[in-house]
Amino acid sequence: MSILQISQVLFPFATYPYLIRVLGKETFGLLTYSTAIIAYLIMFINFGFNISEIKEISIHRDDREKVSEIVSSVIAIRLLLLIVSILILLICLSTVSILKTHKLLYFSYLGVMINAAIDPSFYFQGIERMKFTTIISVLSSLLFLILIFLFVKNEGHVNLVPLFTSFGAFTGSAFGLYTAFKNDNLKFYFPHTKQIKAHIVESLPFFSSRLSVLLMEKTNTVLLGSFIGYTQVSYYDIAAKLVAALKVPFGIINQVIFPNVSKTKNIVLVKKALVILIIFYTFGYFSLYLLAPFLVVILGGHNVLPSTKVVYILGITLIIDLISTFMGAPMLLATGHKREYNMSIIIGSIIYIVYVFLLYLFKSIGLYQLTIATVCSGFFILLFRSYYCRIYKLI
Repeated sequence: MSILQISQVLFPFATYPYLIRVLGKETFGLLTYSTAIIAYLIMFINFGFNISEIKEISIHRDDREKVSEIVSSVIAIRLLLLIVSILILLICLSTVSILKTHKLLYFSYLGVMINAAIDPSFYFQGIERMKFTTIISVLSSLLFLILIFLFVKNEGHVNLVPLFTSFGAFTGSAFGLYTAFKNDNLKFYFPHTKQIKAHIVESLPFFSSRLSVLLMEKTNTVLLGSFIGYTQVSYYDIAAKLVAALKVPFGIINQVIFPNVSKTKNIVLVKKALVILIIFYTFGYFSLYLLAPFLVVILGGHNVLPSTKVVYILGITLIIDLISTFMGAPMLLATGHKREYNMSIIIGSIIYIVYVFLLYLFKSIGLYQLTIATVCSGFFILLFRSYYCRIYKLI
């Protein structure tokens, strides 16, 4: 396992048990809720560039001028979207009562939003130089870790968490930008209106799919915080973090092989990786089923044991999302079937929205019901992608 993989798995769990104990379930739930709200704005700032432009950079990696144009355009458009996002945040903080109470907390996320605009990770992924992505990730995580343990001592310090997240991430991105423009000799220039329009049009389908993904990933947190309470948010977040950590290895493998398959169309490589990972994750799920109570107590203490049932339900997505992920970008997207890739996610989000609407209609919104909604939506994405992978003889 590489340094990047180790940092992505271990660093979040180094601070998680500390924060939930120091802040308490309620305040920790508030922190998670606010992070979910800001995630919508960050998604808007990224606008799907993390997928579309990685592929473009991979294809044109030997053309410095073209790569400079892509990187410059992405950062310029992101900065424009950042301004719009800040205006949206200000309006929400002035009009939405549940957000008004904690204005300072939401203002503390401004640095995270700025970092989303300038983050150059997509460039390094596109040219397959993961060394710099690793450095950015490890620097950010280390700074955040140190600052959290030094300064966050009670629930009154909750506003410091997003500030420290911003500082760590911003430092890493600044180093990445310096490397890209100084060492790699990229040139920054303001794109023409025609170029901006072209990049937005190219990324729009991916923005739609990312919005759909975000609906399924973060809306449970928002609904629980809005209708049930911040404590329930803590229960859900512990389970979601635990399951998400177990998805990191196959997510990294997907990121590594996607640029290569986009260029070589080597679907056999994807199939081999998928078979090995299915065996590994099938064993992993049964292990998780046995170890879940122990892991939950380590993360949050005995008073968050209701998270265990959520782990059991969400754990099913380890296999579902594994297969779905590898049928997505490395198969459908890399072979030019962008529409099918994006439609699968949109359909999954529609299934999720319908399910949640029915829960709301029958006044049945709850922790376990929303967790099941996530599993169902993921299953429909898998079915859709399987159908088209068979049609195009990819599996």
